[in-house]
This record gives sequence, structure tokens and C-alpha cells, in this order.
Amino acid sequence: MEEDSSLTKSSANAADAEDDTRMRMIEDGAPASKRHDLSSQSRTTANGVQKTGEHIEDISLVSFRKFVRLLRSSLWTNVPFIIYCMVVATTQGCIRVVYIFLPARCSELGAGLNATAFLLVLFGAFDMGGRFIFGFIFDIPAVRRRRSCLYTAVAATFGASTALLAAVDSYVGLAVGSCIVAVLEGGAHSQLATSVDELVEPSQVSLGVGLVMFVQGFGNFYGPIVGG
Repeated sequence: MEEDSSLTKSSANAADAEDDTRMRMIEDGAPASKRHDLSSQSRTTANGVQKTGEHIEDISLVSFRKFVRLLRSSLWTNVPFIIYCMVVATTQGCIRVVYIFLPARCSELGAGLNATAFLLVLFGAFDMGGRFIFGFIFDIPAVRRRRSCLYTAVAATFGASTALLAAVDSYVGLAVGSCIVAVLEGGAHSQLATSVDELVEPSQVSLGVGLVMFVQGFGNFYGPIVGG
């Protein structure tokens, strides 16, 4: 209603401006052809304002229909997909916890700043290696049809190994454990969206990937809170 009112006001203001301009041109003795061009230009402007208003209404209607379709989607009752999203959120939270835990644990074990930095470098390097390794594994044709099961296994192993890091009481043991955890973290982090097409219908893949990215962001949010 507010858009219609503003468009009506715009048209009325344009018409008033046109009348004022035409009266001034008549008083100044402007030729009739020039006054005709001004009238045509004003009508074109009014038609443009009207078409813009119709276009805005069409966009609003399409957005509303998409929102209703989203609420009615069967994705919200897809139990395997919901569980998968929970696994992704938990895994992402654990990843953030590890980044906070390792420097603190190195400090407790008496390691210096250089040793702590070296441990984080090792973690990043093995993380990258894990992404390559699991990228190839997940792309094997025999595995490709069961990515969701493999991802759940990798994520669960990563979570369990993360918890075991707290039991390590030496810097060398922490470094070795961190490298193992980093490889699993690389696999869990890089393959979190590759299994969506197994769990949802083809028409829901884009929405499913969006929800997976959303719960990943939620994991990034609560992970530092828990780790700190």
C-alpha cells in the first residue's frame, strides 16, 4: 500500500510539474512542437514509473512464493538430512575448539612460543594433506554412492581423536596426535557438502547445501565459546 501511494504521488508530482512547465512555455511563446515533445516525454516518464511499480510488485510476489515454498519443503522432515546437519555442526565446532585448545595445551606442557607456532604449522600442513587424501577417496566410484556414511565415520573419528588430545601429557605426543587429528579434520572439513545430493531430492540440492553452510556457520559460532 505504501509503494502504491508513493507511486501515485510521484505520478501526480510529475503531472503538476508538466502543467507548470507547459504554462511557462506558453507564456514565453514557445512553439507548439516543443510543447508536444514535452508532453510526450512526460507521458513516457509516467509510464516508466508505473512499470517500475509493477516490477517491484512482481518481485515481492515471487519472493513471497519462494518463502512459502521453503516453509513447505519436505526437507524439514528429512530425518537423515537433519542428522547430517547436526554432524556437520558438531564437527565444525570441534575444529574451532582444536585451534583454541592446542596453544593452551602447549603452554600447560611448558612449550615456548616457537614450539607452539611450529605445532600449528604442522597442523595446517597435515590438514591440507588430509583434504587431498579424502578428496581422492570420496571421488572413487565405489565410494561415491556412500559418501554420507563415510563422511559420518570420518567426522566421528575426528571428534573422538580430538577428545583424546586432552589426555596427552608430552609435547611430542601432542604433536603426533595433532597431525593425526589434522588429517581427519581436513577430510571432515572439505567433504561436508559432497553428500547432500544423496540425502535430498535433486530439486532441493541448492537449499540443502545452503542449510549445510548455515549449520557450519553455527559451528564456527559456538566452537570458540566452548573452546574458550
